Amino acid sequence: MPICGFDKINSHMEALRRTAIFNLHRQLGARMTAFGGFEMPVSYSGIIDEHRAVRSRAGIFDLGHMGEFELRGGAGLELLERALTNSAARLEAGRAQYTLMCTSEGGTIDDLIVYRLDDARYMLCVNASNTAADREWMIQLGADKAGFRDVSEETGLIATQGPLAQDIVKRLTPAPLESMRRFAVIEAEVAGTRCVVARTGYTGEDGFELFIKAAAASALFSAILEAGTSVGVLPCGLGARDTLRMEAGLPLYGHELDRNTSPLEAGLGTFIKFGRDFVGAAALANQQRNGLKRRLVGVRTMDGKSIPRQGYRIFAAEREMGAITSGTFAPSFNRPLGMGYLAAAAGEPASVEVEIRNHRVAADIVGLPFYRRGQTAG
Repeated sequence: MPICGFDKINSHMEALRRTAIFNLHRQLGARMTAFGGFEMPVSYSGIIDEHRAVRSRAGIFDLGHMGEFELRGGAGLELLERALTNSAARLEAGRAQYTLMCTSEGGTIDDLIVYRLDDARYMLCVNASNTAADREWMIQLGADKAGFRDVSEETGLIATQGPLAQDIVKRLTPAPLESMRRFAVIEAEVAGTRCVVARTGYTGEDGFELFIKAAAASALFSAILEAGTSVGVLPCGLGARDTLRMEAGLPLYGHELDRNTSPLEAGLGTFIKFGRDFVGAAALANQQRNGLKRRLVGVRTMDGKSIPRQGYRIFAAEREMGAITSGTFAPSFNRPLGMGYLAAAAGEPASVEVEIRNHRVAADIVGLPFYRRGQTAG
C-alpha cells in the first residue's frame, strides 16, 4: 500500500534523483520514499510525532525537490500575466503570491508561488513532478524573451514551520523576521549564507521557506536543527507534510488538482483575477457563469476509524456522486479525514457514504479547511 499518497520504494530507487541533503537524511535515520522523481525522506521519528512537533513547536523540511524558475524585467512580468491566473502585476517588490497555471480549457497545469524579489526580478517555485512540463509550457508562451532561467538544479529549499519557527530562524540571522508579514520575501544571511527568505509554507502554520545554493543546503539544515534543539524542533518528512497540508485543506497536485480539474472546482477562485487575458481565462469565466459541475469538500467518516483513501467512491442517496482525492489519519484530530469532489447534482447533503473495501461507510460533509492556525483541534 502507498504511504500517505507517496510511491513505494522499489528496485528502481537508484534511478531517482537526490537532493543535496540526501546524506544528512541518511545520517538522521530517515525512512526514504520515491516522490516526484526524487528519493525523499517520508519520516524520521514517525509521521505523527513530526506532525505534532510542527503544530506545537517546529519542524524542518527538505524541499530541494521543488523546481525554481527566474524571470526578469517587463517581459518577465508580461509572461507571468499571460501564464498565471493571479495577477503578478499586483505584487510589490518583496512580496509573493499563490497562483495557478491553466490550460486553455481551464484545467490546472500546476499550482505555484511567485516571488517578486525586486522591481525587475521574479522567482517561481513549482511542483517537483511538474517542473519539466511547466518549463516547456512557459517556453511555448515566450519565456526565452523574458530572461527565463530554470535554476532548480542549483537551488536548495528548506522550510522551517511551526509556532516557534521565527524564534529558531532568528537565532541564525540578523534579518528583521518579526516585521515580515505572511507572503513577505527578503534576501538575507542565515547561518552565514545568503538566502531568499519567504514567510510562506504548506502546513497551515507560521514559518519560513529558505532558498539557498544547493551546495550550502545541508549545512543550513544542520544549523537550523542545532538552533532548535532546545525547543524540540524535529526533522520532518513528506508524510507529515502531507498530513499537515491535508488538515489545512491545501491541495496537492495529482490529488485535488490536475489538467482535468479547474481552480474554481478546487475552491481556489480567490486566486483567479479576471479582466486579464491569461491562458484559460475564457474557459474559467464560462465555468463561473454557467455554474460548477462539482466542488471540493471535506469528508469525515462517522465511525472515526475508517480512512477515506484517494479514489474511493462517494455516494449520496444511493447514487455515486464523487470520489475521494486525499485521505489520511489526521493527528491533530485523532481521526481520519479526507477531501474529495462532490457532484453539484448531489446538492448540499449533510451526510454521504464512502465505499471503503466494498463496504459503504457513513460520512459527514464538512467545510474546508479542517484546521486553522490558533484553533484548538480535537
